[in-house]
Amino acid sequence: MRRRRYQIEFVLKFWPLTHMAKRLGGFTPFKQMAGLLISEKALNGSYIPVSQDIEVPPGVVAPKEIIRDYIERASHRTLVYQCPCRAAESCKNHPRELGCIMLGDGAKNIDPELGRPATAEEALDHMEKAIDSGLYPMVGHVLFDGLAFGAKPYDRLVTVCFCCDCCCIARSEMRGLLTAYPRSVVRLEGVSMEVGADCKGCGACVPVCPIENMTLVDGIATIGERCIGCSACVTACPRDNIKVVIEPGARMQEDLRRRIEAHATIE
Repeated sequence: MRRRRYQIEFVLKFWPLTHMAKRLGGFTPFKQMAGLLISEKALNGSYIPVSQDIEVPPGVVAPKEIIRDYIERASHRTLVYQCPCRAAESCKNHPRELGCIMLGDGAKNIDPELGRPATAEEALDHMEKAIDSGLYPMVGHVLFDGLAFGAKPYDRLVTVCFCCDCCCIARSEMRGLLTAYPRSVVRLEGVSMEVGADCKGCGACVPVCPIENMTLVDGIATIGERCIGCSACVTACPRDNIKVVIEPGARMQEDLRRRIEAHATIE
């Protein structure tokens, strides 16, 4: 059964409860309840770093091309008219109309009031607009999307989300939940964030990390072990001193396909 627009709007009235769930979700007995939305079975995804100055080693697929591959391979594409996260939070910092791209046969069942079918070219243009707006793309198999939008079958649905730091359900207050469910959002294989030698310790990168993985140690920005590769720290650094580093021979595309397509197909 398709979800209608009024149903989504009704659900969004309860959005503040997601903040409480994330604050409590790392603790028993709330962990199991939070796991309905954030466990590895309910959320399996990776952020795709798309900074303009990323140096891609020869023979390695560029991050943006990974998204292009999913969009072009999909049997169907639906552009969601607005991001449910930004709509629920009344976002003032980023366009609400730059919603998710739903891919695969499951996206065919999304109500026309919520999104429209799109060609590969239209979806790619949507992607570029979202990235240019400072949003962070994440490719994932997300149970919430299937339930909220009535997208069936769920095993034929993959989502390309465009997330903001201020509103996204997967980018705010996530430390406890990703401690409890560390395989939900995983950094792409061969990708890392590195702090340069000229760091002045201004601390601008610390508050933007969605999992509180950035700290200042002896006046130097330091990245912890649980980095999810979202590149928020890279964007925040006023001196361009934090970089996305892709290792030679990195198998980002193969890594993402292996994890996502073990549970969902879009062709």
